[in-house]
Amino acid sequence: MTDITKRALLGAGGLLTLAAGAAKAAEGGPFVTYHSGFFNDRKVDYVATVGETVLTGADGQPTIRFVSTAYVKDKTDPKIRPVLFAFNGGPSSSSSTLHMVALGPKRIGVEQDPKAPGAPPSMSDNPLSVLDVADIVFIDPAETGFTRILPGGKREYFYSIEGDSQSCSDFIVAWVKANGREASPKYVLGESYGTQRAAFMAGQLAKTMPLDGVFLFGQAVNMIETSQRAKNVLAYATNLPALCAIAAYHGKAPAWKGKTMTQVVDQSYAWGMGEYLQALLQGYDLPAARRKAIADKLEAMTGIGADYYLANDLIITKMAFALELLKPDGQMMGIYDARYVGPAPTPTTRVADPFAKARAPIEPMMQEHLAKNLGVTWPVADYRPLAPNSNTWTWGGTLGPGGPFLDFDYPARIDAAFKVNPKFRLMIGTGLYDLTTTVGPARYMVSKSDWPRDRVFQRQYVGGHMAYTDTGSHKAFTDDIRAWVTGGKPGPMQAA
Repeated sequence: MTDITKRALLGAGGLLTLAAGAAKAAEGGPFVTYHSGFFNDRKVDYVATVGETVLTGADGQPTIRFVSTAYVKDKTDPKIRPVLFAFNGGPSSSSSTLHMVALGPKRIGVEQDPKAPGAPPSMSDNPLSVLDVADIVFIDPAETGFTRILPGGKREYFYSIEGDSQSCSDFIVAWVKANGREASPKYVLGESYGTQRAAFMAGQLAKTMPLDGVFLFGQAVNMIETSQRAKNVLAYATNLPALCAIAAYHGKAPAWKGKTMTQVVDQSYAWGMGEYLQALLQGYDLPAARRKAIADKLEAMTGIGADYYLANDLIITKMAFALELLKPDGQMMGIYDARYVGPAPTPTTRVADPFAKARAPIEPMMQEHLAKNLGVTWPVADYRPLAPNSNTWTWGGTLGPGGPFLDFDYPARIDAAFKVNPKFRLMIGTGLYDLTTTVGPARYMVSKSDWPRDRVFQRQYVGGHMAYTDTGSHKAFTDDIRAWVTGGKPGPMQAA
């Protein structure tokens, strides 16, 4: 764990921290601006602070300089006003996507027709931001955004799931103490890889500053059941509902004609974890007639021909599915949102995710927001969307003796949060048309955890990995956050 020392810098948005003896802060920071907006039809006066928090190691040397963006309601009661700490995934990326498309006071519009070329990017007020019920702190982890590892820190530590999550936990402790928010309810929302970070942080902070809740959005906590390692047949069964939902969306699955998306997901999950999984477990020992019957049913459910399944041991990977479903039409689907389609790759072209066009404006709009709305005078081109060289990430062991064969029980990291705080509540949200982190593994993770069911809420949203790009899901997502942080009950499992 990183030790924390600090000296207070008084800003209008509260206290910011710098390590004692740290190098002089970059000229011009912190950047404090005053704003007013309407969120969920309520007027909120708030203070925006782009500021530094420097952490030190056990030897007192500065190890990392976090730069975060905090939106805090002016003249608030810290004892009852929740604080929501939010970050994206990667590893490792900045929080710009959640910041500029979902939760921040300004939002980038996303073309709602997946087939349209997309309008020029624009930024406008975000009336669905949850600033009406909570303050928001966007965390940029090591080497993302303006956050940088200092000479006293070691990249290999911060480029590991243990060090990455611990540094973010230490940041939260430092920020909370510096801003006098010890009594405030504290929540963490992580997206994609950020859900793994959030799971680790839930366990880490249970020892020092227990959280009141964690939101796993686009959850990747149980990656063993999400990614499709060869011979891990469970991962093919858990991922089946996503294939069925996507095939139904594109009108390629006759089995789902006239069914609601709720029925598609529920029925495909039940069959996938039952009859289909049993067939996969038998492998090539499955009798030929039974194998043919399973392949025929898969064709009707997923739109992929029975011949393909028979030639591939009754499975198809998510990437292959993205390439195969619309191949007869000369198209491929997006991995991050399979509603988006583009030209199928040829032997001389690279695979390009069609959803990329929806993500392209985020970084330039983030830079514009920093400079024009938040008064940042640092070179905004230095704001990194991604940490460099993160392909060296260390995933680490989690269960001790036994080596890597026992690793990656990341859901167990959340257990301590439930035990230490009887009010802790877990939210899990997944996009129906996401081919990266899909709906089935989220359900399976909950079923295999002994978490109190009255404190676990699962939601499925219309959309892909960033389901909040969909207008309806953006509202559902933010409404769920409001209910989650105020003690209410989020919406039903299904948004479609």
